[in-house]
Amino acid sequence: MGGIWKRWKKSRQKARGYITEHYLREIVYGGSDGIVTTFAVVAGFTGANVSGSNIVGLTLGTVVLFGLANLFSDAMSMGLGDYMSLKSQEDLYHTTYEKELKHLESNTDSFGKRMQKKLEEKGFTTKDSHEIVALFHKNPEFGIEWVMQEYHDIPNPGDTNPIFSALTTIFAFLFFGFIPLIPFVSGAWNATQAFVISILGVLIALILLGLLRWKVVGYGLTRALGETLVVGSVSASIAFVIGTLIGV
Repeated sequence: MGGIWKRWKKSRQKARGYITEHYLREIVYGGSDGIVTTFAVVAGFTGANVSGSNIVGLTLGTVVLFGLANLFSDAMSMGLGDYMSLKSQEDLYHTTYEKELKHLESNTDSFGKRMQKKLEEKGFTTKDSHEIVALFHKNPEFGIEWVMQEYHDIPNPGDTNPIFSALTTIFAFLFFGFIPLIPFVSGAWNATQAFVISILGVLIALILLGLLRWKVVGYGLTRALGETLVVGSVSASIAFVIGTLIGV
């Protein structure tokens, strides 16, 4: 029984590590955008209240409903956009790859000369470039991938799944984006108190995203936290200022 538990725990940790490594962009992108998007709603509401505006007359319940509607609609929009972007990139890569493969099969000499010219532009001698092209011909798949990168600037999409990528973006957006709304959903505080707690929640969420970047990417902790906090804080501050100006 203990062995089964250990294997299950190990497989779960492996799956979690795979998700954070391969879908870090989606987690950070969706999470940070979710925080700022939702915080813009509560910040705009609070900013209007601070300015003494009576033009909107929004209750906490209305703000929560508007915030949730905004949260889910934007999450779906981002997920769809992420899917379409990656799917288009994937389709472009495979279409171009097939064209280059046909070029190689129908005109090997022309394909090789083009590679040799590109290598010489990179600083290789004619002799060295000729030898490299000869090696490429022994592994045509690698040669085509090199052409894809150097000539077409289309990176290999690898094993990134557009559907999983879209779902990761959506869930990250919803999870982190809900954090600024929690104090308003609870109804335990007035608007000002809820906003202060919301700010603390936003900072904690940004710190979590920064720690995730630090752990996966591997560069300095100060840089990972600093970049995430600065960008997120500036965006949130702009949302509050705009809300205040609108309410004047």
